[in-house]
Amino acid sequence: MVSWLFQANPKYSQILAAIQKREGIYWLVTRYTQEITPGDSAIIWIAGKQAGIYAIAEVTAAPEFRDEPPDIDIWTMPVRAKARVWAPVRFQQKRLDAPLLKSVLVFDPILQELEVIRRPHNSNFRVSEEQWRRVVSLLNGE
Repeated sequence: MVSWLFQANPKYSQILAAIQKREGIYWLVTRYTQEITPGDSAIIWIAGKQAGIYAIAEVTAAPEFRDEPPDIDIWTMPVRAKARVWAPVRFQQKRLDAPLLKSVLVFDPILQELEVIRRPHNSNFRVSEEQWRRVVSLLNGE
């Protein structure tokens, strides 16, 4: 199993409302388009002052180019969503009330190495098996 971290910026989309109200959404894929596959796991990271992990999802289909995603309505700047590559994801666990915040994760010896913490300027990041296991452990309260 391959794991990813998908980052959203709340400046450009209504990501929190989308996570809360929907079973899944289309995620912008800016890199790793040939490597992201159905069945892969994804950590859903929201950038900003309260940056952190807000959901866990599963990729449900291979990334593909679309003139616009079917859920264009969640974008506050729809022009940023046009003519891009998208992968649909289905939320498996939502953590809106208890996200794993970056302000805590930077002190975790494993998760402080997440690429989104070290170099946060992308939409898609690889996650190591060790990092994935640590996230799952924290989500399970271990």
